[in-house]
Amino acid sequence: MDRRIEQLCAWCGPAFLVVLVVGLWFVAGLIPPPSPSDSAEHIAAFYRANAGQVRLGMLICMLGSVLLAPFIALISRQIRRSSPRLELLADVQLICGVIAVVILLLFELLLATIAFRPDMSPQVLRALNDLAWTTLLWPFSPFSLEYAAIGVAVLTDRREHPLHPRWVGLVSLLVAALFALGGPTLWAMHGAFSWDGLLTLWVVLGSFGLWVSVMCWSMIRAIALQGKAIPPQGKAIPPQGKAIPLQGKAFPPQGRAILPREGD
Repeated sequence: MDRRIEQLCAWCGPAFLVVLVVGLWFVAGLIPPPSPSDSAEHIAAFYRANAGQVRLGMLICMLGSVLLAPFIALISRQIRRSSPRLELLADVQLICGVIAVVILLLFELLLATIAFRPDMSPQVLRALNDLAWTTLLWPFSPFSLEYAAIGVAVLTDRREHPLHPRWVGLVSLLVAALFALGGPTLWAMHGAFSWDGLLTLWVVLGSFGLWVSVMCWSMIRAIALQGKAIPPQGKAIPPQGKAIPLQGKAFPPQGRAILPREGD
């Protein structure tokens, strides 16, 4: 694969983060989100007053979410490249990454639906809002499994010059553990574990941003190292004509090797 395509896929990760922050935070105004303890009327009033902004923000987020797909695909490719025995971990990481993209798209679809009909019943609107934020922050298991698979793959690469530094694997395992902080969301209406709280919102999303940044740097580094390690094919294999001497120079002509007889 062309190195430029791989580098483009690596940069899709930070690009996804920038687009997501712009769409969800600065345009839609949904960071931090409405509190789960807010009344239905309060939440409905927010969406009715900001329906246009939420629609535009979700459009931006939807366009940016697909950038996560090439980023995830490149991670899977590099895991396969590091060792054939890690191919199963690459499959696990890829499948969980696809699930993560689907979760993001469902989250954006639910918020876009609320903004499409902000005049619906406040009770129904709050239920859709609850569903959207629960969809994003509660199902942590696919995310955690993906990052754990990457961490194990990096740490089990025992070559003299591994594709990724070992600390990248440790960061992936740490982020996999931090994503589990979304689990108590269903039991928290207030405090650090609610979906607008310190742990479930800020720590989880912050660790995700850290992981994307670290993986982008590590993959670009790996692409550069592979480019230096593998020379072009024309230089690695000398032309065949130079490797094999000409037959005429190796063996003298037959007429010169046989002397004439005395009687001739």
